[in-house]
Amino acid sequence: MSIITQDGKGSVSASPGIGDRLVGARADLFFAAVALAVFGFAYTPNFLDLYSVWMTDPNYSHGVLVIPIALVIFWGRVAERPNVAQASTISRVWPSVVLLAIVLTARAAAYERGSQWLETATMIPALACVIWAIGGGPFFRAAWPALAFLVFMLPLPQNFNSFITMPLQRIATTGSCFLLQLTGLWAIQQGNVILLDTPSGASRLDVEQACNGLKMLMTLAATITATILLVPMPGWKRLVLLASAIPVALISNIIRIFATGWSYYLLTGEGGKHAAHDWSGFLMMPLALLLVGFELLILSWLVSAEVEDPEDDRTVIIERIAERKS
Repeated sequence: MSIITQDGKGSVSASPGIGDRLVGARADLFFAAVALAVFGFAYTPNFLDLYSVWMTDPNYSHGVLVIPIALVIFWGRVAERPNVAQASTISRVWPSVVLLAIVLTARAAAYERGSQWLETATMIPALACVIWAIGGGPFFRAAWPALAFLVFMLPLPQNFNSFITMPLQRIATTGSCFLLQLTGLWAIQQGNVILLDTPSGASRLDVEQACNGLKMLMTLAATITATILLVPMPGWKRLVLLASAIPVALISNIIRIFATGWSYYLLTGEGGKHAAHDWSGFLMMPLALLLVGFELLILSWLVSAEVEDPEDDRTVIIERIAERKS
């Protein structure tokens, strides 16, 4: 059923009735369910591989939380835009079909080359094509931050992972050894090993590859990114927080190894040393979050609340101009 309305110029137009809107909504929901089901069926093997990495590699154990957080970001972005325009079928489906064909071609090429990481990474642009097909450009623009956040569910490529872990391991060893020496403890660095002189004799503190700080870096980067997407704040503060993920992760890991070294000096027995090592690892993330909170506090002191107010600047400027004129 349709309702015929007449505008002020005398032209006649038809607006869809409730029945037409319900039928259209049901058709859109059915299309969305089918598109997501096909996407899930196509990428189930890749998702199972990702889940295996999350469960076995401690550097990427945060991956299990990425999808739920992405859904929260997606819901928040769409909920704050309740009047997202519904694009026409042609503008929604045909561009997404063309882009999806390109993505699937890239996936097939990655499969033929044996690049499992690249094949799995096509999951994100493929999902972007599905989102575009469901709601068009306006819906995609509301959902893209959630799609971008899904990058954190992917492990780093193996070559890059090997390239970055060794420098992180060396920086952590050198920094913690310097702090131990600075606080009066006899410590000597030999490669990625710190030799300590303790009351019970010489001790060896191995900064193994698992202690290089990559897990801290990946988890903290994901946490900060989720924070800047969910919490309203000025753009410059978002950039500063995102850039601080690397130094904060490095500092947290250095402090962890430093605390472990002093625990080796103060505690006797292998049980106490193992407990100190484990507890220092558990406290790494809270320490990193405290450093981020301290950073936000400093930024708030440096910049007044009036300057960093994230509400609509145009309205504020117009009101201030009107006050000055009056």
